[in-house]
Amino acid sequence: MITVEEAKEKLKNTVPILGSEKVVLTKALGLVLAENIYSPIEMPGVDQSAMDGYALHYSDDIRQYNLVGEVAAGSSENPKLKIGEVVRIFTGARVPDDANLVAQQEIVTRTDKHIKLTEDVKVGKNIRLKGEQINTGDLALAKGTVLNAGGIGFLAGLGFTEVDVFKRPKITVITTGNELIQPGKEIQPGQIYESNSLMLVAALNEFGFDAEDVVTVADNYEHTKNTIDAAIEKSDLVMITGGISVGDYDFVEDALKELNVDELFYKVKQKPGKPLFMGRKENKMIAALPGNPASALTCFYIYVLPTLNHLMGKGFKELQQEEFILNNSVRSNGQRAEFLKAYIEGSKVSALAQQSSAMLMSYAKSNALIYLPVGTTNIDAGEKVTVYRIND
Repeated sequence: MITVEEAKEKLKNTVPILGSEKVVLTKALGLVLAENIYSPIEMPGVDQSAMDGYALHYSDDIRQYNLVGEVAAGSSENPKLKIGEVVRIFTGARVPDDANLVAQQEIVTRTDKHIKLTEDVKVGKNIRLKGEQINTGDLALAKGTVLNAGGIGFLAGLGFTEVDVFKRPKITVITTGNELIQPGKEIQPGQIYESNSLMLVAALNEFGFDAEDVVTVADNYEHTKNTIDAAIEKSDLVMITGGISVGDYDFVEDALKELNVDELFYKVKQKPGKPLFMGRKENKMIAALPGNPASALTCFYIYVLPTLNHLMGKGFKELQQEEFILNNSVRSNGQRAEFLKAYIEGSKVSALAQQSSAMLMSYAKSNALIYLPVGTTNIDAGEKVTVYRIND
């Protein structure tokens, strides 16, 4: 059995990065650039007005200017201006070469043929200079950049329609167990509504991933093996819940061995989530999570999420870790690391009730996990603890 830290280190050193592909810019949100992108143009390509107003050939001793024309956004006109002359101009429009400032319309009074400044102005004011944001050939975005809305808008503004990005992982979710039935059906004694797949698909969606397929298999060795085999064939990551412990009907470990999946580790010195298996077959990753819902979700957050991030070129990016003041005392025997469902409020964090690995009610109310390393026993209210922030 290995520690949490050892398990993470093994994954960091083992998880591959998927290949790249061209995608249209409209489909690139959240993906990672697989190459440096250089600007093919200057931005802006001409001096532009940053305001609706008036472009002046300004002189300190003139307050009233002759209105001689107008420049609309998108126009290529470049009217000549003498000292004391002005043109009406709009945001984004080309500033005439002879203009040396743009006065916003709010500080101007106007007649049909003249404008008068009502406030002091400064040369160069309200002009976006040619190439001010970027010049031709400059690095626009570096390889490894995660494309957010701003990045997509920036690249579109440079004229790009597609980008080379690392592939988003293809994911299959498999749940195991004879006792599972689908929500909505009438439940019988001894049966359990299948919730792990919905929970894990929702967790994937929270972080920008999708499951390509979701499968439930009964506790049958051949069926389990064949289902996992097919999933590995078509997926970059296979996430399995249940069947990984040591019961008579737990077939996942044996199936993975027969399928020649290389074991990175099996069983972690932690609570919940001890019977966790992480393995690799060629460039495919396999995560066999415990069947208890809270254990499965904890293992997803701590191990599967950073594995997915690494696959798509983000590095082994984990949940954000911070220190918070503990609002209530916690107790542990210190034999295993513990992840406690918790709630952050302000600068403090509270460990919630119902920490059992089978209970999701507390997870439904949590926005964080308190991490207690091996050897931690009693922590009193007012002390600081390490917290993984799940969401805001």
